[in-house]
Amino acid sequence: MALTVGDDALGRAVLLISAATGDPLGKPAQGASTSAQTSEGIVTGLAACATALAAKSQSAADLLGRTPLEQAQVSEWLTWCTTELALLLDDKLAKVNEQLQARTYLVGSRLTLADLAVFGTVQPAVAALPLAQTDQFCSLLRWFDLIQHQADPQQAVFKHTQLQLPRFVPPPPPAAPAPSAAGAASSSGKGDSAKGSDASAATKAAPAASSSKAAPPAAAPKPAASPAAAAAQDAAAAAAAPAAGGKEKKAKKEKGGGGGGDGAAAPAAAAAGGKKGGGDDEVRIDMLDIVVGQIVKVGKHPNADSLYLEEIDVGEDKPRQVISGLVKFVPEEKMQGRRVVVVLNLKPAKMRDVMSYGMVLCASNDAHDQVDPIIPPEGVPLGERVAFEGYANAPLPEVNPKKKILEKLLPDLTTDASGNPVFKGVPFMTSKGPVTSTIPNAHVG
Repeated sequence: MALTVGDDALGRAVLLISAATGDPLGKPAQGASTSAQTSEGIVTGLAACATALAAKSQSAADLLGRTPLEQAQVSEWLTWCTTELALLLDDKLAKVNEQLQARTYLVGSRLTLADLAVFGTVQPAVAALPLAQTDQFCSLLRWFDLIQHQADPQQAVFKHTQLQLPRFVPPPPPAAPAPSAAGAASSSGKGDSAKGSDASAATKAAPAASSSKAAPPAAAPKPAASPAAAAAQDAAAAAAAPAAGGKEKKAKKEKGGGGGGDGAAAPAAAAAGGKKGGGDDEVRIDMLDIVVGQIVKVGKHPNADSLYLEEIDVGEDKPRQVISGLVKFVPEEKMQGRRVVVVLNLKPAKMRDVMSYGMVLCASNDAHDQVDPIIPPEGVPLGERVAFEGYANAPLPEVNPKKKILEKLLPDLTTDASGNPVFKGVPFMTSKGPVTSTIPNAHVG
């Protein structure tokens, strides 16, 4: 018995299945097409070759299904891979994502042939997903990351893809109950300090009450809250402490570290200067290099029907090559010559084997069935940087994807009720007026 694999998506899927099952038909040979030589003869196609490999492996029952129902479901997925995933369009990936919303694996509670076949088929498409689309396929990406490490831990067939996975943010812990004045006075008194007067007990109770009021903001940080907001809370707490009669050790807990007045001013000054606030590096919209551009050439991506491959004039020596997932939303003739807003300093990314050197900013409704590039005013020079009042720092040379700066900024990029794009309420401004869009109350990204 022998296995021959072709240099295509089908061949790579069968190659992965062979590696995951211990190469039961021997080391695969490279050929013009994919086929398996079995005792019954030569079989071709993903379903037949995958089934022949699994049947010869030591984990045949687990891979093919332990029950008639599981076996039928595995067979259905193998057929679906062949008939529906020949073209890796977004709607096909969306179906896999939907099936995985409440599942760890496609069939049953363990790795089966269905997972291996679907993974091997969709791997090129998922590995090249644009960052702007990852939030549409959260379940698919979670499953993909599991399978790539479980089925191919040595990266024998596919190099592991570094994914931008959604992070679980646990809810904040409940605030501790405020201690009573009597309890605070009792716990603070030791030995002969019990002889203190009622006035002394009241003085000790006041800082304890102040401390309990300050606890909830510190114990319940919100993921969407900006570091500037956290710094403002710290400043407010520091300012309130002296008024509540706090002693020096209370003041030392504030970000200012020293006296009440200086301690209150320090976090606020740090937030205003774009430095650290609330313990994390603050992300600011002026970290992005957002400029006005014009699409001078557009066409379908050679390897993906849902993507446009664009050349955009952004005032540089030559147009930038940018890839956008807008085929389903904007006709090609409306993209040609269109003025757009582009982020230039994102790390260049390969999307379906083609490099992209920027991102066209678009407005999108909640259902993501309306997506349209935001619109700079006519007459704005190409390459002009979009301005935001109160944010005047120079942009980063390149946004480090590991710091997730873009992901932290996106929740605050929206359009208002009139369709004008804003960042935390601050409009996108140019020398000819504000940037606009066709979709009100939308997300921008």
